Amino acid sequence: MTLVNRRACEELCLVLTGLFAIFWAILRACVQAITLDEADTYFWFVARSAGYVFYPFSNNHVLNTLLMWMTTHAFGTSIVTVRAPALAGAIVYIFTCYFLCRSITSQFRLQLCIFICLTYNPFICDFMVAARGYSLADAFLLAAVAVPVWHRAKGEPPLRECCIWASLALGLSFTANFSFAFPDLAAYLGILSWAIRRREKESIKRVVEWCTLPGLFVALLLCGYPLTHWKREDLWWGAHSFGEMTRSLVQSSLYQLNPGFRDSGLYWLMDFLKPLLLPVLGVLCACQLVVTRLEGSWLRDASTRWLGRFAAALAGIVILSMAMSWLAFRVDKLPLPLGRTGIYLVPLCTLIAGIIAAAPAQSTVSRWLGRAISGVLICLACYFLLCLRLTYFREYEWDADVKDIYSVLARMNHTYGVTDVGVAGFYLSPLNYYRVMSRGESFSEFTLVEPESHVDKPVYVMHGLYEKGFLEREKLVVIYKGKKSGVVIAVKPDGVVPGRLVEP
Repeated sequence: MTLVNRRACEELCLVLTGLFAIFWAILRACVQAITLDEADTYFWFVARSAGYVFYPFSNNHVLNTLLMWMTTHAFGTSIVTVRAPALAGAIVYIFTCYFLCRSITSQFRLQLCIFICLTYNPFICDFMVAARGYSLADAFLLAAVAVPVWHRAKGEPPLRECCIWASLALGLSFTANFSFAFPDLAAYLGILSWAIRRREKESIKRVVEWCTLPGLFVALLLCGYPLTHWKREDLWWGAHSFGEMTRSLVQSSLYQLNPGFRDSGLYWLMDFLKPLLLPVLGVLCACQLVVTRLEGSWLRDASTRWLGRFAAALAGIVILSMAMSWLAFRVDKLPLPLGRTGIYLVPLCTLIAGIIAAAPAQSTVSRWLGRAISGVLICLACYFLLCLRLTYFREYEWDADVKDIYSVLARMNHTYGVTDVGVAGFYLSPLNYYRVMSRGESFSEFTLVEPESHVDKPVYVMHGLYEKGFLEREKLVVIYKGKKSGVVIAVKPDGVVPGRLVEP
């Protein structure tokens, strides 16, 4: 195979990897049941008049809500139009990752495994689909970071346009999710520093205007009202230590190999390696940094020096955003990032590890360290591919069965005339969403059941374990159990619905 043909095949492989990630996200958006936060966003902000789009509340990720309002009003409400903004963010994110991987290294093996680690991480995959602001926020943050790389690779557009595009991207990232405020600010400072060094004859004042005003205008235009009317008590979700924050990110990223691959030897190998992958990667990257620094590998030529500066800039964004988070936590008791609110750390740290793996090696030690880092990244890529799942989100696993639950309730409505259903916990908003979307049943609005109180309903939907005491006290009969979560449907033994198990 000629060099040209090999490179064409490699590029085709990367493109197909990205296209499959997009296809998988769209498929999940069509298949997966609506979740609590998605349904709440729809009912509280999207299904109402346009003014509610800007209502100040932690569940309201303004840019995502605005785009949801536009897609559902333009094309009608469906699971796809509700999740369309998140899918748009996923497409921007995947294309940006493709560009960055091609820019970081020319080694196909590294390009592919870094690309997979960026786009198939189960944590990232979940929020490419869920109708929340994290997909858009992550996509625009990475797009802003990619602008200086684009300018260096293409020599265009001019510095002024680069600054404007990066500023707009950071402004959109912030409006998509306020938890990105610190990394967006850190990225802004990094891009501003880069632009000032590249300004040539332009004044510093002009460069600051280019980098600041477009993003600031977007942020104030879309989020000026929510920001000025925000209630401090709404900011309660988060970690209270860096250890808790780190554990939440690691657990989300390495969550659950797909049992469907259990028969493969690779499944058991990855399951064995799971607790070792990230610690070993961190140690190897630290050692490689020390060795390559001592041997001067990062100063070998202009391309390598640029790569080192880019890695340092990414590390600076991570460190500065964490420092600001810690300062806000200490001074104002603002919780540290936890799980999804720290999702931006995952692609940034993945890119840093990828650049270190691509570092030029001048000694035997650095060459072997580079190979070891590449090996761990390949193992991570394999692990993430084995995590692919189609039917639930990790952070909303309790809602995995609500679509099936509603189909059972609909059958009860048509067969036994059940119109009044008591719903507990996390299932209320998702079931009401399917009730509104279906329009084929005569249900009254589903109401919340407090397990501590006595209510008289013919049918109940609740968590079989958490509400076990209520089920026993009311002498209810469980007639349906969720296949993926602990949700159950229970009825009275002498009620209108027979007390025997049913299938969805």
